[in-house]
Amino acid sequence: MIMKLKDLLTIENDIERQAILKKAFMPYSELIDVDGNELNALTILLNLSLSKPECNNWSDNVRAKQYLFNSDHIDIVCNEIKWLHTHNLKFPDCRVKEQRLIASPLACETSFISSTSVTSSFGWSHNSAVYKHTVWLLNPFIWQGEMWCLLDLIRYEETLWLKCLKQLGLSASSLRQLKAVISRDLPELHELPSEVDRFSKQLRFPWNNDYLSITPVVSHSIQTELERLARDAHSTLKFTTATFPNSPSIGNLCASVGGNMRVLNYPLGITAEFGKSFVSSKNKKGVFFDDYQLTNAKFCKVLSHLCGAEPLTTVKQQRHVRYYQLQIARKQIALWLLPLIEVKDHIDSECDVMSIESGNPAVQQFIYGDESKIIDLLKPLNQQLHLSLQSNYYSSRYAYHAKLLAPLKRQLKWVLDQLSQPEKPRVESENSSEQELFIYLKSLRVEDANAMSCPYLCGTLSLTSIWGFVHHYQRQLNKLLDGEAEFDFQSFAIFYREENVKSTTKLTEPSVLEAKRTISNAKRPTILATKYSDLIMDIVIKVKGTGRITDYGKQLKTTLPSQLAGGTVFQPQLHSGIKWLSSYSSQSDLFYRIKSLPASGTWLFPEVNQPTSFAELDIFLSKDESLIPISNGFHLLEPPIERKNALTSVHAYAENTISVAKCVNAIDVRFSGRDHFFKQAFWKQENNETTILIQKDKN
Repeated sequence: MIMKLKDLLTIENDIERQAILKKAFMPYSELIDVDGNELNALTILLNLSLSKPECNNWSDNVRAKQYLFNSDHIDIVCNEIKWLHTHNLKFPDCRVKEQRLIASPLACETSFISSTSVTSSFGWSHNSAVYKHTVWLLNPFIWQGEMWCLLDLIRYEETLWLKCLKQLGLSASSLRQLKAVISRDLPELHELPSEVDRFSKQLRFPWNNDYLSITPVVSHSIQTELERLARDAHSTLKFTTATFPNSPSIGNLCASVGGNMRVLNYPLGITAEFGKSFVSSKNKKGVFFDDYQLTNAKFCKVLSHLCGAEPLTTVKQQRHVRYYQLQIARKQIALWLLPLIEVKDHIDSECDVMSIESGNPAVQQFIYGDESKIIDLLKPLNQQLHLSLQSNYYSSRYAYHAKLLAPLKRQLKWVLDQLSQPEKPRVESENSSEQELFIYLKSLRVEDANAMSCPYLCGTLSLTSIWGFVHHYQRQLNKLLDGEAEFDFQSFAIFYREENVKSTTKLTEPSVLEAKRTISNAKRPTILATKYSDLIMDIVIKVKGTGRITDYGKQLKTTLPSQLAGGTVFQPQLHSGIKWLSSYSSQSDLFYRIKSLPASGTWLFPEVNQPTSFAELDIFLSKDESLIPISNGFHLLEPPIERKNALTSVHAYAENTISVAKCVNAIDVRFSGRDHFFKQAFWKQENNETTILIQKDKN
């Protein structure tokens, strides 16, 4: 429900009314409807823009008139109009100066979230001393059912508002001055800098057989939308706070929230759960089954529905829902068996001769017996399943339930069938020049990687940063080989084992002189509080080339890049005994290696369906808990052009895009099979005239 100004003006408590009125006209708040109270709205906005005298009543007409009567205030406002923007070049580094950007993203058919997904609005960034003078012009509200600000109302000469301005003391000459400056200094379409500021970031991407440098810029409209959504009680999106010092120097929105900007918060939240792996817990507890997968509250709710609780109205709906409930039951049964699966894989792949002693004959036969005969264990494992349900107070009601006996047994049979069947052989190409080759990097540690994958999102690493790591790896390897062989790293798949996001305050580099026009020491301009991530991850790289990648193991180890997403890359510790780099010329051999990765981690798969707005993103994430927002590339604000100070021959300004990816459990990868993995799991850079995106590899 839209808040109305007339309702707020009736609040009797002066202190409460003051606080609510101020908040209602801030850019981060839900828009307020001012119909019928235009003069009061203008009065409040002018009082918010006036620092002195101190305000005791935002509706004070006398105080508001002092702002418009003062010609110095009008001069300041006119000087600042040329620093209005759609994208803030001073965010997050306020040292960028004397530049502004007004643009909208180029037309594109690909689905993702960018500034085209939200209502366009102007922000401001320039001299922090005068930022309050932009409040009355820029802070938005609803009038006649649409979003407006005073700047647009003056530009389009809305008679009612011009009358209110005159009533509060704006002279005819000052109004003419404002109109002239707005017409002169505020272009309707585009205005971009002619050169790249030395404090603006630049990223390089392969582009038309050469390289393109882009400068990522943040959209004022998206940041404003996120601030409002973070305060919306109806939104289920998750947020965290990113803190920026010297907030008035960054811009009017950042200043209005005291530098505490809200960003989407979607870390993976995974840690190595050693208790779920029989290999690591056998000496402590002798855990053979992960009973939690069958007894947790979510699965008990599924079992309740399978028993007939809360039936749907039509048979078609019941069948549709039951199909997905059985799919969940199948997955949970597989996870329940995972400790046994892991230890069997460990013994088979590592040729381990460890002795597992158990009073349960089914466990012994599962671990040491013939893989093709695992299906013969259906009866004892089905009995064990119901015993696990009995072991918990809440799930015990579903043990041996008449309506669950057959469905659960069928799902267990399906899982055991999959485990009993060896992977179907696939004919590999004998021509090495056309054969797909693979590099598998296992358990790489990354410390202090940037968890802010873009200015709008804290969570998994930016996919562009991972692609940059892979591309740099390719360049380093080919440089070392010096023509002996040449490889093209085409795409990558990524598996996260652990992730720990932390907030850390770091010092900036010394870059400000203590004294001007004399020899002096350099001092640090500020401190930066940001979010970093410590990770353990696996990367699979798909390669094509003129040689066999398996012949260059030493070179692959030597040229591994030492940085990823601003963090430092480390190999696994020597005493761990992990073979961290392997190369393969066979999909079957690689899949055999990766199919038994721990269930505590997750693969990140491309998702076909994508949201185009934050409202759709909210719906996507609510319906499917396996989806997670990611930063997957850039939407260009202009065609690439030559620009002074650019790193490459062509340059473009661009904004980050947000899309979703799917977190896929290792057990799902195993049961989906090799062909599904190599078809669905890989990411690749795709360029066109308007975007640079990391998307699903369609090859």
